[in-house]
Amino acid sequence: MKRCLLSLAAAACLFLASCSFQSGSELLDSSLLAAPIPEELTQSELWQQAVHSGSLIAYEEQPLTTKAMAEEALKSLEKKGGTVEIYQFRGSGDSAACTRLLCRNTGEGLTLSHSETQDWISSPELEQTDTLTEPQLTRYGFFTAQTGSGADFGFRAINEAELYGDTAELRQIYDTYLKPIAATAIGEKTWSSPEEAGDLLMLAEDIAWAVDGISFRETYPDGWIPVNYLVETLSRYFDGINRRAVVYTIYDFDYPSDCMHYTFERDYEAALPRVQVLSAHQQEDLLRISYCLYDPCTGEPLPDSSRVLSVRPQEDGSFRYMSNLMA
Repeated sequence: MKRCLLSLAAAACLFLASCSFQSGSELLDSSLLAAPIPEELTQSELWQQAVHSGSLIAYEEQPLTTKAMAEEALKSLEKKGGTVEIYQFRGSGDSAACTRLLCRNTGEGLTLSHSETQDWISSPELEQTDTLTEPQLTRYGFFTAQTGSGADFGFRAINEAELYGDTAELRQIYDTYLKPIAATAIGEKTWSSPEEAGDLLMLAEDIAWAVDGISFRETYPDGWIPVNYLVETLSRYFDGINRRAVVYTIYDFDYPSDCMHYTFERDYEAALPRVQVLSAHQQEDLLRISYCLYDPCTGEPLPDSSRVLSVRPQEDGSFRYMSNLMA
């Protein structure tokens, strides 16, 4: 009898363990991800908590859990007691952080609770911050709802790879051509010359950081940057850049040192424009890249936001930006 009870207990433990595993988060195959998940994240306490609780998980706004999980999560909110928990990881190392959200059907309505942590170790207690109505998954894979406060609410819940198939080529196009100048020259602004594209020193700063990993704030903390370096950096991606174009800007020029005084007067915390690359095709000697801006809460394309970025590939593998015009 004792042996039988022990066997039953062991079987029960295995059953419970199996149930726990099956109720955990369904993670996407790594081959579908735009970027690998840092090992530092997958070994963290908060990651384990997220996975074992069966939550929706994202890293740097990239959903890591499946489309089926997102759809099931939405259905669960139709019933009293139904919940959807979301872990949104970002950063790494000293900049590691996580936003945790909980949507709950109380029987009287939907509530939204929230917590923030500046590490991947533990999450503070959730605090109710709002109420929700009309939760839905948009056709662009975003979980969105109306809030009682009127604040915007929504996030990408379904990975693009599950919606559109292989998006690696479009992601590569974004990383190569749009990302280096996204903060300054990509978006609703139209231009056909570097001067029209934006502040030239800001463009140089963006390119130096995106392409070379050089921070102007760290390399030139006093703001004095050699003119020749600025001309060289900009000329890698724009035609027609010369000393005059750089010197005759809004910034002070110091003749003895041949430097411009960059003031760093920009919002370094501002998010990059939300861009969706739609297509790219060669037209004579130009590569024309069609893209649009989208609503960060629904994924819906913004009205009149379709643009065509034209670049001219060079024989050595580099390229030059030519224009950013309405589609």
